Parts: sequence; C-alpha cells; structure tokens
Amino acid sequence: MNIRATKREETRQKILEAARNCFASGDFDSASTREIAKRAGVAEGTIFNHFPTKEELVICCIGAQMAEAIEIGLYTMDPEWCFVDRLMHVASYRFAQIGLNPGMWQVIMQQVVFTARKGAVNDIMQSSGLIKAFQGLIEEAQLSGELNANLSPELIRKSLMALFLFTIHEHMSRQNFDCEDMCATLRELVEAQVMGLWASKPELAA
Repeated sequence: MNIRATKREETRQKILEAARNCFASGDFDSASTREIAKRAGVAEGTIFNHFPTKEELVICCIGAQMAEAIEIGLYTMDPEWCFVDRLMHVASYRFAQIGLNPGMWQVIMQQVVFTARKGAVNDIMQSSGLIKAFQGLIEEAQLSGELNANLSPELIRKSLMALFLFTIHEHMSRQNFDCEDMCATLRELVEAQVMGLWASKPELAA
C-alpha cells in the first residue's frame, strides 16, 4: 500500500471511530455528519468522499466489528462441539460487542435492519463474513447428520438469523445487553428449532 492509500485508509478509520462514538447515543438523527467530522478532525465533505451516504457510514461502522467477532469465534471453537454449541460460540462474541456499544446497535436496528433500502442487512452479513460462516457450520452439521439434509443451507441460515435478530430486539426493548443473558435467550430459541416444533408431521392443506 502506497503512502497516499495508507493516508486515505487512516482517514477512513478515523471517520469510522468518530461515527461509532457519535452513534453510541442511539440516535441516528442527532449524530450529525458535522459532529462526526469534527471528532475525526476532517472536513465534513471528506466523510462523503469515503461514504456516499450517512446510512452507508452506519453499515461500515458495524461491518468491520462483525467480521472481527466472527473470525475470533470461528478460530477459537472446538471442532468436536455440536452444532448448537458452535453456533452459540460465534454468537457470543457478537453479543459481547453489542453489550459494549448498545447505542450503536440501536441505530443499526433502526436504520439498517428496518430500512427501506433493499439488501442493507444482507450487505452487512455478506461483507462481514457472517453468511459464509453460518453456511459452513450448517453444511458441516448436515453432513454429520445433526441437521436435516433435505433443507437448503440458505433456508436454515435465514431462520437462524431471524432468531438472532429477535434476540437483539428482545434485549434491546428491555435494555438488557448482558452477554450471558442474550446467549441464553438465543440458545433456548435455537434448541427449540433444532428439536422441532411439530409433535408429528402436519398434514399439508390440499
């Protein structure tokens, strides 16, 4: 990386860090780009040279942190663990990050998860490596016979992500971001799903 590229990346990281601090209030609107620029020590226009919109700035703020949590989770798990334990291990690192900056996640839920912008959530999950990580864990569990091999890995991943987002929303509504409590909520939901909700196979409507 040349000097110019290095300097540009340093500026980008300063903006991201300043933005995370501003978004920590949990209020997207009150975290102005002017204040973010001031904290980063750059001109306001410089922010938009790196991030086309304020929403894109939010997405990038969380993406790098998610990637870090996922990487640590994947490389510190025991390969002998069952699927649920491996899944929970990865999730625990993400929950720990959320607990350190719940306001940032509140902004994410408001501006990204429930945004009108199509594909915003998928962009974060894709760029952070979350989709790839979950797909890998699911496919391994299907090969070992832990999960139903007749279901597509994508369908299983989507259902698990729904439980993950519900866990975040549930704890955000109660302002309880204790990592162990969040893991307990998610584990209970995942285990219910893995065991299955139906006592017997339901009859499909004609």
